[in-house]
Amino acid sequence: MPKKTSNAKYIVIFVLIQAAWLAVLGLWIARYVNTHMVLKDIDQRYAIHINTGGNVAILVVGLALIAITTAGMWILFRYLNFHFHQTKLYDNFIASITHELKTPLASVQLYLETLDSYTDISEPQLRGFTTKMSREVTRLNRMINSILEVGRFESGQATRNCQLVNAGKALNQIWEDLRTQYALENDRFRISGSSDSQAVLDVDTVRLLFENLIDNSIKYSRGEPQIEIKLADSEKYITILYRDYGHGVQPSQLRKIFKKFYRLREVPHPNVRGTGLGLFLVKNIVNFHGGRIKAQIPGKKPGLQFHIELPRYRVCRKHYLNKLLNPKD
Repeated sequence: MPKKTSNAKYIVIFVLIQAAWLAVLGLWIARYVNTHMVLKDIDQRYAIHINTGGNVAILVVGLALIAITTAGMWILFRYLNFHFHQTKLYDNFIASITHELKTPLASVQLYLETLDSYTDISEPQLRGFTTKMSREVTRLNRMINSILEVGRFESGQATRNCQLVNAGKALNQIWEDLRTQYALENDRFRISGSSDSQAVLDVDTVRLLFENLIDNSIKYSRGEPQIEIKLADSEKYITILYRDYGHGVQPSQLRKIFKKFYRLREVPHPNVRGTGLGLFLVKNIVNFHGGRIKAQIPGKKPGLQFHIELPRYRVCRKHYLNKLLNPKD
């Protein structure tokens, strides 16, 4: 088992270096004050005027240089500490995604070996195997697409097929498709409200957005998932209120959940599968469409709520939306 690394020793080293700088500064100031008092005493005793202006200037410049050095060391420490943390998260991601990719492959391999070993499999059993294999392949494809999308967003080289659509019709079609994909009954996946606004959307990417939200709701629910989606038009935005009744998060985690590789640990099921990219991708998709997303805790009730705003075409962010429609212009 690999040894866990800690940043404690680096923090101790940094504190010791700062203490050394402060000690040097204290000695320097004490030496200056002592010298100044000696010269002042000589001046008073022998009436000899000694100009100490140069020493004051040297002291001021020295203090400024020490302050700049200390600030630079602090910035460097913060930068290195951030990258240490990112490296640790990346290592966890590699271990997690390796497991996530191997699991569906192992399932498909098992079903194929079963089909190859037994020739007397009935038609219903065969359909059951193919259905399960198809589900595992879909899951594998979804994970790969999410990883590729993250790479495209970070590289800034994503190619999109943005179209001007009726927001209500497009979103409801996405939600109905996902209801079927995840086999969610009407009482467990409730959609309300409407929108007659036009919006500039890459429908496939928006579908991926809600796939990740629903997938998280299912993974972090106690028992059967309960999901509510409310759609409405505001003055400038198409508003979507996505809410589930799962485990939820602590208030201190609301901003962290959108960070890359971040995963909840304090949950009833510590072995929940995932890569830590889902909500990071969700936020990037919303931002790409010129919108905003905010995670909220719905009062004292369990679960998590996402307030999503997408700009209405010709009402909000017109120049940006026209650029999405005509990226070559």
